[in-house]
Order: sequence, then structure tokens, then C-alpha cells
Amino acid sequence: MYDRHLDIFVLVAEYKSFSKAAKKLNVSPQAVLKQIQLLEDRLELKLFSRSPNGLVLTGGG
Repeated sequence: MYDRHLDIFVLVAEYKSFSKAAKKLNVSPQAVLKQIQLLEDRLELKLFSRSPNGLVLTGGG
């Protein structure tokens, strides 16, 4: 089963940035953030935490 949220998750994890992933997808950073939030809600866990160096995967991520 294909899930677009997983593609977005992989890009955010790779770039460690909502903005960079959004640029790659040609959408707004807010759209990427919303999709990640929807995925987190569905999975009932937090996937990323913010750090001074960008986003970091959590244990669940």
C-alpha cells in the first residue's frame, strides 16, 4: 500500500529540514509540516525533534 506521507517523511529525515524537503517537493514548508503532523497523529508517536542543527529523528522516527 502506497502512502505519500512516508515519502515526505523520508525526505524530511534525509534533509533534516521541512523547508528543504518542501523545496524538493515544490510545496510550502507548512504543507510538509502538516503532512508530518498527520502521520504522527496516525502513528501516535513523535517522529522528529528540533535541534540547533535542524531536525533530528526521535526513537520512534
